[in-house]
This record gives sequence, C-alpha cells and structure tokens, in this order.
Amino acid sequence: MRHPRLVLAIFVLSGAAGLMYEVVWSRQLVLVFGNTTQAVSTILTGFFGGMAVGSFVGGRVADRVHSPLRLYGVIEVALVGVVLATPVTFQLLHEVYRGAYPSLERSPGLVALLRFGLAILALSPATILMGATLPALTRSLSGGAHLSRAFGRLYAANTGGAIIGALAAGVVLIEVLGLTGTLVIAAACSGSAGLVALWLARERFRGATPVAEASEFRAIGGSAPRPTLALGLAFVSGLTSLGYQVLWTRLLSSGTGNSTYVFTLILATFLLGIALGAVVFSAIRRRVGRSIGLIAIAQILAGALAMLGLTLVINRPETLAPAEALRSVEESIWPILVVVLPATIVMGFTFPASSALLGDDPKRRAASAGSLLAANTLGAIVATFAIPFVVIPRIGSPHAVALLALTNVAVGLLLIALASAIPPLRRVLGSVVVLAVALAIVVLIAVPGALMDPSEVRIRALGAKVFASAEDEIASVQAGRLGPRSRLWVAGTSMTALTVDAKLMTVLPLMLRPQSKSALVVAFGMGSAFRTALIAGLRADAVELVPSVPKMFGYFYPDARRVRADPNGRIIIADGRNYMDLTTERYDIIVTDPPPPIQSSGVSVISSLEYYRAGHARLNPGGVMMQWTPFGATVDELRAHLRTFRAVFPHVTIVFGPGRYGIYMLGSDAPMVFSGEAIRVVLAHPGVLKEISSAYDSPQRTVDGWAALIPSLVWIADDQVNRFTGDGPMISDDHPLPEYFVLRQIFGKRSALATRAELLRLAGP
Repeated sequence: MRHPRLVLAIFVLSGAAGLMYEVVWSRQLVLVFGNTTQAVSTILTGFFGGMAVGSFVGGRVADRVHSPLRLYGVIEVALVGVVLATPVTFQLLHEVYRGAYPSLERSPGLVALLRFGLAILALSPATILMGATLPALTRSLSGGAHLSRAFGRLYAANTGGAIIGALAAGVVLIEVLGLTGTLVIAAACSGSAGLVALWLARERFRGATPVAEASEFRAIGGSAPRPTLALGLAFVSGLTSLGYQVLWTRLLSSGTGNSTYVFTLILATFLLGIALGAVVFSAIRRRVGRSIGLIAIAQILAGALAMLGLTLVINRPETLAPAEALRSVEESIWPILVVVLPATIVMGFTFPASSALLGDDPKRRAASAGSLLAANTLGAIVATFAIPFVVIPRIGSPHAVALLALTNVAVGLLLIALASAIPPLRRVLGSVVVLAVALAIVVLIAVPGALMDPSEVRIRALGAKVFASAEDEIASVQAGRLGPRSRLWVAGTSMTALTVDAKLMTVLPLMLRPQSKSALVVAFGMGSAFRTALIAGLRADAVELVPSVPKMFGYFYPDARRVRADPNGRIIIADGRNYMDLTTERYDIIVTDPPPPIQSSGVSVISSLEYYRAGHARLNPGGVMMQWTPFGATVDELRAHLRTFRAVFPHVTIVFGPGRYGIYMLGSDAPMVFSGEAIRVVLAHPGVLKEISSAYDSPQRTVDGWAALIPSLVWIADDQVNRFTGDGPMISDDHPLPEYFVLRQIFGKRSALATRAELLRLAGP
C-alpha cells in the first residue's frame, strides 16, 4: 500500500490515545467502585475484556470489508463520540451502583458481580472499538508479505505511542488540564488518526498482492505453521508481561512514598522495553520465520533478567523514603531503567514473534492477528486476578517474580523441545543450561531469606527492629521499632507513630462537640484515633484500605484484642472515599488521616472537594469533620488544601498539632469554639486524659495543662482562613493537584515550605 509510514504514524497517535484513556478511566472508575484491588482488577478486566472481544470480532470483520483502512478510520472517528460520553456514562453508573449498594452490602459476591457488570457496561463500547484497530491495520499494511511483518511494525508503533501517552498524561496533561482535559486531548488524537486514515483510504483498495514474501513463512523450522503454539505464546506473553508490571510497580515503588510519577516512570519504561523488543523482532523477522529457537532464547532470557532485576531491587536499601517528593522521583529513575528495561526488551520480542508462527491465509490475516491479540489480552486478564489475589497473598511479591521467571524458563524449555530445526547436540546442551537456570530459581525460592520483601530489607537497613511483616493484595506492611519509637510502614514508607497529634485526632472534634455519640475514622494506621474514640465512649467505625494494617494493631497497643472485641467498634476493610459515598450511616465526628507524604498517589481522593462534600453529607447536624494535613507541602499547596476544605464548610478552624507534625482542619455547619468547660468534660471521660498524655511527645499531663494548651493551638478560623487562602485552584477529582506537582515545582513560582513558623509569619498568631 502507499504511505505505510503515515499509517504507522497514525497508529502511534492511536497508541497514545489508548494509554491516556486507560489512565483517565482508571482514575474515574476508582471513584465509582473504590480503590481496592478487587475494584481495580474489575476495571482492568472490563478494559482488557473489551479489547479482547474487539480484536477477535474486529479481525473477522476486517477480513470481509473492501478497505480495512477505511474501517480503521471509521472506528477511530466513532471512538471520539463514545469517549467524550464516558464521563456522563460513568456518573450514571455511579448513581446505579450507589442506589443498589445498600441492599447488597452484606453480600460481597453480589457486590463484586454488580461491579463487574457495570465495569463492562462502562468500558466495552470504547474498548471493543479500540481492540478492532490492530487487526484492521494489520490486513491493510500486510501487502504481499507475511502478516507478521505488518503486525510487528504496528505493535511497535502502537506501543511507542503508548509511551508518549503515558508520559504526556502522567507528567503534563493531568497537572495542566485535569482528567477531563486529558480525555479531550486523547479523543483528538483518535479523531486525527481516523480522519487521516479515511483520507488515505480514498484511493482504491488494491487487496493483497500475490504471495512473494509469505512463502518464507509457510514452514517454521521445516515444519507446518503452528497457530495453536502461537496463541499459547501470546497468552503466556500477556500473563507474564502484566504480571511483571504489577510486581515491578509494587517492588520498585517501595520506599518512594508511592509517588504517581514513580508509577508513570515504571509504566513508560515497561512500554519502552516492549516497543524496543518489537523493533528488534521487525529487524530479524526473517530468522524468526525459520526457527522458534530465538523465541525460546527470549523466554529464557526474560526469566533470567527478571531474577537478576529482583536481586538488584532487594539490595538497594539506600533509596528508602527520600525527604523530598521530587528527589524521590529522580532517585527512582536509574533503578527502574536497570531492572525493567532489559527484561521488557526481551519480553517485547516474544509477542510479535509469535505472529510468525501463524499461517498466512490472505483471506484470514485480520482474523489471525485479532485472535493473537485476544489471546495476549486474555493472559493479561488472568494476571490481573491471579497475581494480586492468589499469588502475592500466599507467597509474596519476590517469590511471585520467581514464579513468573520459572514460567518463562519452562516455556523456553518446551520450545527447545519443539524446535526440530535445532541439531540434537545443541538441543541437549540448551536443555541442560535451561534446567540449570530453573534449578537456580527453585533454590532461591526454597532457601529461607533468599528472596526477602524489599521493604523489609530497607527498613532493617535503617537499623529498625521488625516485629511483623505481611503482604496482601494492596501493599507490603511492617510493624517495628526505629530507635525508641514504634513505627508502621506501608509500602516501605513510614506511615505514623504513637504521637500526641495522632491521639488527639478524635479528641479535638469531641472537645468541640462533647455531646457526640459516633465517629468515623478514615485510615486506621496504628489504630490511635479509633482506640481513643472507643475510650471516649463513642460508637466508632474505622475504614482501612490495606487489609494487613489492622492486623498490626497489637504490636502498638497491648489491649488491641480487647479493643477489637468492643461491640461499639467496627473495622471495615474498604476504600474510605468509596465507603463515604455508599454508606447510609451518619456520624457526629469524621476523622481523616491521609497517608504521608502529602503527594502520595491516590491521596487526592480523600483530600478533594468531592470528598469533603461526601463527608459533609454523612455528618449529623452540627457534626465536625477533621482532616489531618501533615507538613511537607509548600505554602501555596497548603493554601489549596485549606481553600478546598473551606469551600464546603461554613465554619472552619485550623489548629496546629502540639507535636508540630502538621495541622488539623476542622469543619462544621455550626460555629466552633474550644471552651475550657468542654475540654474538661471530655477529659473527664475515664481513660481519655491518660491516653492523650501517654504519647512520648505529649506536652501536657494534667487537665489544667490541656485546658490552657488546646485554645492556644488555634491558628486561624473562618474569615481568617479566607484571607489567608485567597482565590486560587482547589483540589478536585478532576484536578488532583497534590499528586501532580512536577511542572509547578520546576517552572512555577517559588513557594516557601509550609512550616509552623512560616505559617505564623504569614497569617499571624
């Protein structure tokens, strides 16, 4: 066909758009279904499932049309309308989910089924169309060559576009334009690709040229084509590739503060390796057509490089939790490149190489390409569920990497056995080498301590004593002691300590509303706020995203078993934002303690305008919502937090933590004043005074001392908050400002770090 490079260029645009869609939709649907692994896996299944159906069905349709290029153009143009409608569609599905949830809450299986059905409804119209694009262009671009030639080039182009999309969305577009603006840009990419394709398709479709190059591929290693083997390899490629991506994201982000930019770097590097692997395949495609030995070598190398990368991850304790978010991202670049890039280059070779094992019936080229892509996508779906739900909770992330590496090596050994073109002596020697690699991996799995959780390794490298370590479908969790202080680490980052600031989180709102009867705590942490609420006589619910976190409760409080057995308390494993949206319960006090640092990935979900509105709706009349905001942001970033909170509550009081770790934002519909009488009433509850005074950094020990101290901690309130914040941006679901900050930090005006001294200087005592 004419203009093949232009066709590849428009598929680069398509790849960029597809990745931006995935990023935006994942964030938007998390707001509907929650940020639990079950919900995220459901979203990914809906995405990949639609792609699989689209590639399978689209391939068969593309083989029947006169101009597959025109079909591709129509698909891309139609996709624009579907994509731009998704925000409205998602909102409608949110209302359906919210309406049905209360009646299904006690039936987790039905809730999961409802999520799955709604995710399919939300994503399938767009993803089915997206899945049909590669088969259509494969047939259009094949000409007289074997379909693997077009397939490899298109796969490389599309993956290259995905790299652009990942970096554009994660580094620039979401920060500047928000999620909706990013979606519009992505739709413009799809529309441009479609219009160019329709322009190119004006010329008369000439059909496939006579088989000139295809004869090279009629046999592999002297045997007939092996489509079943090709589909099997595509499935394994999807399974192991997505599995490694999930595991590398967890392992390499450990200790970085869970920055969104670290996740973006891992994804972009992963895609870069996949794209380079596809380019390598295109360069040596003719040799692949004569032997499956190269595919076998690629599988063995993938397993070996993955294990080598794992050892590098485990043995880099020096990168634990840098103090600055931007520095954390910078220090992650080199480890990510070293660990991810070599292995993914090899893995990126396997999937397009498997297309060389297909038959090359000119009448079924699109169908063959579609089936191959569908098999690859099905492998990714299996990994989406098997890795986080089955493998990680049972054996941990390091051993899960080893298991995937063994899978690669086993596939390599099988291919050596099937490669009839390999001389017997080489086959025997190759098998011996592969078995040696497999044995080495098995030994590493079997030897206790050989494959440790990187988070635990780094924590111990600090000189900490680890009491307990666990890993669930969400994160790795450790309880321990660093110096004289107990600590809780999640994903290698210190979450909290037994500070006076933590113990006061429930007590301060109670001092404003001594008549309160109920409290909700979002983010369990060490359990301080939850435990204090029960001591104060409140009915308390605590919502925690990471299942292993409440299990560490006993390492921080010796009475944890009794506290958990208290009939007035309930610990709910769920996404706090999603719980707030779905529950029909109402509370007198709502306490939120977002995980540090303030720039953590996902923290905007429980720091946004919509979250505060949801909390406001769950408060009883006159109730108080407390949001803890740790120091670490700039003054301008803190202003955005205060401005957002103030936009929801008519009355806002900002209080400095006595431990000097951050501030309490307190909001209510009714005025709030810390009176000595109310403070004394609360401290008269049996155990409350003892509890808040027991913190190692507690500045007071008596009722009189606390009654004098608490009012003095008030910084600004109501109109003073307005004057301090002024006009400016607010944090919203569409503009998650805390997580996306690189452009502001590099190119924006300098803003001082928000410390107690700086805030007092700016707004007065």
